[in-house]
Amino acid sequence: MPDLNNLALKDNPLISFNYRSFGGVAGIRSIHSTREYLCCVAPSSVIVCRPNPNQFSLSTCYNILAHDLLRVFIWVIGIISVVGNTVSIRWHSQKKSSKKLGIVEMLLINLSAADFIMGIYLIIIASANVYYANRYYEIFQEWLRSVPCLTASFCISLSSLMSTFVLFLITLDRYLHLVYPFQNYRLSAKTTTLALVILWLISIAFVGLPIIYSINQPSINRLYSSNSACLPGNFNNPYLLTWLLCYAGLTFVVWIFIAIMYVAILSTLANSRKEAHRRLSKNDKIIRAKMITIVATDLICWLPLYIVLIRGFGFGLDTHSLPFIAVLSLPLNSCINPIIYTLFTTTFIDYINLAIGKLNCCSCLTFFRSIRKSNQGSQLQGSELRLISKLK
Repeated sequence: MPDLNNLALKDNPLISFNYRSFGGVAGIRSIHSTREYLCCVAPSSVIVCRPNPNQFSLSTCYNILAHDLLRVFIWVIGIISVVGNTVSIRWHSQKKSSKKLGIVEMLLINLSAADFIMGIYLIIIASANVYYANRYYEIFQEWLRSVPCLTASFCISLSSLMSTFVLFLITLDRYLHLVYPFQNYRLSAKTTTLALVILWLISIAFVGLPIIYSINQPSINRLYSSNSACLPGNFNNPYLLTWLLCYAGLTFVVWIFIAIMYVAILSTLANSRKEAHRRLSKNDKIIRAKMITIVATDLICWLPLYIVLIRGFGFGLDTHSLPFIAVLSLPLNSCINPIIYTLFTTTFIDYINLAIGKLNCCSCLTFFRSIRKSNQGSQLQGSELRLISKLK
């Protein structure tokens, strides 16, 4: 076809293409398609090619992750998430004085399991970026239709949703213990187990249905559309957009309840201190700072996503910023949670002190002893310590 000047490939189901795909059409001048990265292999004779790859997007013609910061960030957070949550699951699974796991241990194991799944997502994306390096434009559609990409999309959706649910249960348990210390308002082991099973099943079904629907589908019918990091974000399909809004709305409501319960806890502790005519001590300040830190880190991870989605209703959705926000903010919780709830607790640090002491590592021992000293200063008295002491 030497006389071909204009080529239109809109909504073409072509999956694989490379530089040899345009052999024999040396005179072509313009290409119009709905395929991202097709212009990456356009011959030099082409003057107009649409759509052009966006240099500020998450991916380029050659790599799934376009920026060095993203590549390093995903590897670091992924490894921390997998290792940290593996340690957390192993630590809280140890049966101590009783034959059965306590409610707090049960919740923390499930939280670590949900965050571990996020680590799997990050490792899948980071590994795919290495495997397809310098040739992403050739396997663009193959990657998006592959089992690893579908699995990655399922993992990040399930992990974020289930982690939010478990954090709600943990906060509820704290709320009942600290706001109603002398009432019989408690989560029983049976109730907690049943709630966790139901939440896991609902989350798997809610996330799994659109993933199954996305198998071997064009971008318009995929949950993650053409997002190279397999992040849910199809805003062109009305059904998948409805799913995304329900997902974001549900997590937003849960976080509001979590924030309200922490405000109630802080208010109750302040009133108890006032009634006892006790000043705000250093211990109280540390406790308040820890609770604020928990809420703040959660909001930091989710708030950017909510802001972009809310602004989308009035100013149009920023589809270029959304992938960066989702990749950079959402996974942070998966490595922060095991640090807050396991690695920096007094019991775990005492265990590490003992282990390091046996190895006679003086510098390491000094570091962990300093952390333990700061943690000891944050302990509560009486009924206010009941739940927090379990976390230590």
